[in-house]
Amino acid sequence: MDRSIFRKSSDKAVIEEIAFILDQNNIHYEIIDNEKDFDPSFVTNVSKIVYQLLIFEEDFEVANESISNYFAKEVTIPEDYYLLDYSNEELEEILYKKDEWNEFDYEVAKKILKNRGENINDEDLILLNEKRTLALRNEYEKPREVENYILIGYIFAVLGCILSLFWGILIFVSYAIAIAIIKLKKQLPNGERVYYFNEKDRKHGKNILYLSLAFTIFWTLLLIIRS
Repeated sequence: MDRSIFRKSSDKAVIEEIAFILDQNNIHYEIIDNEKDFDPSFVTNVSKIVYQLLIFEEDFEVANESISNYFAKEVTIPEDYYLLDYSNEELEEILYKKDEWNEFDYEVAKKILKNRGENINDEDLILLNEKRTLALRNEYEKPREVENYILIGYIFAVLGCILSLFWGILIFVSYAIAIAIIKLKKQLPNGERVYYFNEKDRKHGKNILYLSLAFTIFWTLLLIIRS
């Protein structure tokens, strides 16, 4: 069984701390980094180095629980911590988008809300996680960009061969877009991998692929006949 990305960061210490917690709970993991392949010419941009911590999908739930328990005990909020200036709505957004925040800030957000009298219990957090997972599974972060992407695929499917007369590689654009729409996957916070594009848009991907093949043949035959 393949492992899935559980956490990733440009900060090695963050990954090492998560690994320590997993060790304490006998959860097997693997750390992958691109440090050895890192181009020294970019040494001033440390964000180019990415560390990934991988675990089995079946361990995600217990790993998340272990990490949450660990950081809940370790949380001491500095007096000038920036999250103290956040509104309750902004802090609730952190709880909802847990996958976009580090463990410390997530626990701090919970603690601040509780200190402000907000009743945040485990059931609420489970419901938020389920709602977030469902949204990530079925919704696009930028739906307008997806629409434009599909439209570009159709345009290149029809005109790709003609445009490729000026720049040969353009003939492959619609094929690349079609395959991406049909095959591209994303990983959910629970480790599950699902198709990035929904079923309706994957049908568009297949249509773009068929059109690309048809118009490739059409334009090729037309050019042969005219020559």
